[in-house]
Amino acid sequence: MMRASAMTDHDRIREWIEARGGHPARMRSGTVRIDFGKPANAVEDISWDEFFRVLDESRDAFLHHDNETSRH
Repeated sequence: MMRASAMTDHDRIREWIEARGGHPARMRSGTVRIDFGKPANAVEDISWDEFFRVLDESRDAFLHHDNETSRH
């Protein structure tokens, strides 16, 4: 069963993302996102500071979920 959770604490967000091999990126449209693996052609890597600046300015939270069946 998947359960969604929201985070706003920058340290917790970064820890969650990096623990899963992710990094912040921006699409050509300007939308920020998290990439897992090698970025596609339409994406550029950005700094954590830039990612959190955009997140805070938009007053968004980081929404994530873990697949409970894949945990050991």
